[in-house]
Amino acid sequence: MAEQPQVTFIGTATTVLRIGRFTLLTDPNFLHRGQRAYLGKGLWSRRRTDPALRIAQLPELDAVVLSHLHGDHFDRVARRELDRDLPIVTTPAAERRLRRWGFQAAQGLPTWSSRELHRDGTTLRLTSMPGQHGPGALDRLMPDVMGTMIDVERSGRREFRLYVTGDTLNRPLLTAIPERTRTSTRCSSISAAPRSPGSCSPWTPGRAPTWWNWSARS
Repeated sequence: MAEQPQVTFIGTATTVLRIGRFTLLTDPNFLHRGQRAYLGKGLWSRRRTDPALRIAQLPELDAVVLSHLHGDHFDRVARRELDRDLPIVTTPAAERRLRRWGFQAAQGLPTWSSRELHRDGTTLRLTSMPGQHGPGALDRLMPDVMGTMIDVERSGRREFRLYVTGDTLNRPLLTAIPERTRTSTRCSSISAAPRSPGSCSPWTPGRAPTWWNWSARS
């Protein structure tokens, strides 16, 4: 790509990704320090830091990539202030609720399904990756979660690939990702949950990936 991809870290799992000619927002959480994020079923968390930007300060966005619909990944500020016409790529369950809230461009992707954006001969493809939100039986009480494989292609050639894990646990189901996508390099973790730090490195087939910090390569 002519321009190097850029990431602006806003806080928790919220980032602005500038990839080629496209700008994406991940898991929008714009609560301020001390405010509560409501998670449902009587649960809540308290934000410990302020976001680096307000929604009004964001660049023009092409889409939101939402791993799941929880109050600490799509909060009441995002619900109130984001453009209702902005495409939101997320899980099918999250799509249904977002549409009830007026976000009619929300699109829920079943695992391995894709949404494409096109501009000036460049294609950005967002593909839903498997994930598991909680351990054991607790997972059934939590919202569905997905990761996202982000590919940029031009003239039929892939120029860039980034894997955004979403808020998933490290489980064997993730071994299907390199097998299905022919990905030999694990590229990124953007998640609010604490993970073990690492770096971009070969992805061993047959083993679930460990977790890594921001890094990307084509």
